[in-house]
Amino acid sequence: MQKLLNLPNGFVPWEGIVYMSDLLFTTINIIMKKQLLFLCSLAFLFLISCTAAKVSVPDNLRAAATPMKVSGLNGWMINQQLSFGNYTTSSVKRGWDFSSALQHSRISFKLEDQIVKVFNIGTDNRSVNERNKFQYTIREGANSAAVFAMEKFNEKQLVYKTGLPILGDVTRTKNVQYAFSAAIVLLADNQPEPWQLVMVHRYDAARDTARGIFDQPYVEEDGYASNGDMTIQIRPLRIRNYTNPKGKDVKVVGGPLFAGYELLIDNGVIGVVDLLDNQVWMVNDMDPAYKMVTAAVSSALMLKRKQDINQEQ
Repeated sequence: MQKLLNLPNGFVPWEGIVYMSDLLFTTINIIMKKQLLFLCSLAFLFLISCTAAKVSVPDNLRAAATPMKVSGLNGWMINQQLSFGNYTTSSVKRGWDFSSALQHSRISFKLEDQIVKVFNIGTDNRSVNERNKFQYTIREGANSAAVFAMEKFNEKQLVYKTGLPILGDVTRTKNVQYAFSAAIVLLADNQPEPWQLVMVHRYDAARDTARGIFDQPYVEEDGYASNGDMTIQIRPLRIRNYTNPKGKDVKVVGGPLFAGYELLIDNGVIGVVDLLDNQVWMVNDMDPAYKMVTAAVSSALMLKRKQDINQEQ
């Protein structure tokens, strides 16, 4: 049998069977996880249309802020303009969206990779890159700010070419690097101090401990906006529970789902960007310049292409 299959010297056929069983399990797990998460997302979107699923706004912010409905997020994206409360943006000027994918055969002399070849399963390395940028101004009365933003995404994948119609090519994410940055300049200031907005998302499969279908991947996320003297922290908001039609508080099937962003200064919430209800919360009693920066940060977060990076993998 060893000569017939041209197996490496010293290789025990049972090792191939065990390894192929593990590979098949991993492949099925990847497919099931993606399909189940997609179905759970659809089910959750249906449920929130029938129930009172809401972004959790802290009581102290709710008492000190006014929710502002956002218009312009949906529909025609050419000459897109956002407005919420007394804040209005100019037409958003977007550059070209660049995307590329490079795939090449994976060269490896590891025993497990040689086993895969014996069973006529090829493996490729694939790299996906995306990049876009946009700019606009946002105004409220005499106050205004200019925003210049850029978004970059890179994903490294391992592609299993099974040759089976029922499975096709199966991809597994090895690494994700995402960065969103923006320069915010207050135009009304005599000596404007530019603010820098930064959001990063990193995923490394080698450090991921999630194994179950509904386990959330281990990711590193960080976000802030700063002018050097003051820093606004940016945290993604994810819904873990919702109220079902019977009025009971239940967990979201498939794990927490992305819902927006929370803005904080010194761990105190000053704003919330709610992408479920398309609204922005901001503390009313805040310096006009800081309110303009908060509005600029909120609008930039709503306008970026990628929101829940976990769903992009």
